[in-house]
Amino acid sequence: MSNIEAAKAAYDAFGRGDMASLKFTEDVTWSTSDELPLGGETHGRDAVLSNFSQIPEYWSEFSVNPERFLEDGDTVVVTGTQKGVSKKGGRFEAPFAHILEYRDGEASSGEFYGDSAKALKALEN
Repeated sequence: MSNIEAAKAAYDAFGRGDMASLKFTEDVTWSTSDELPLGGETHGRDAVLSNFSQIPEYWSEFSVNPERFLEDGDTVVVTGTQKGVSKKGGRFEAPFAHILEYRDGEASSGEFYGDSAKALKALEN
């Protein structure tokens, strides 16, 4: 499986809520906006999966809809749209860019860029 195929499979699994199918290295590093709950830099497969499992505590609806996958060696860049409805009813929709590094078919790092101000506003409303 190519890295781009692995990335597509991961987004499909995440969309289905199938966290068990996500493939991470043991030493994965995940980086998101530290302004948001569960944000900042997370280290290790178990910690990343734990963060993902806590998303429903903040969002009654949350989706990451990839639109483009670009591959360069071990790097896959994914762009698309994130949408969410907070537990308080606030809503947001914003573009994102994700940079994923792969090692032996598993994600070894992820950097996530999006409109954290829109997401934070939705969480507060």
